Amino acid sequence: MRFTVLVGIMMLASCLAQAQKKKDDDITSQFPTENTRFGLEANKAKNRPDRKNISYLYVESSKNILYGNPCATEATRKMGFEYVVQPLGIPGSPEADEIEKHNFLVKLKLFFTRGPFWKLVINKRIKECAAKSGDIVG
Repeated sequence: MRFTVLVGIMMLASCLAQAQKKKDDDITSQFPTENTRFGLEANKAKNRPDRKNISYLYVESSKNILYGNPCATEATRKMGFEYVVQPLGIPGSPEADEIEKHNFLVKLKLFFTRGPFWKLVINKRIKECAAKSGDIVG
């Protein structure tokens, strides 16, 4: 009788251990890395997650762009760009003609990737963000 109880307890313990092992096998919760499948090289392009390239539009003033507002920053990043405040005349910063050339290329990219009305769309989203967050200074 004692032998069967002992065997039964050992079987129950092994079943519980197997259930715990299955629970621990979820490696995505244990290793928050880009590559969670073993045996795959993380540095190969086909195994990496997709990353979005963010372009930067230089502006002289932070007026009407809600600089620092998380909602507006997220909206501009979804469009594929981000505003950077770059006042003219600061030592080490690009000159006005360099900024114009850079902004022209970024706007041209946005024209072809987001459509000809990308500026109207982002302005509308920024106004919605201002209304949601109560940012009336913007």
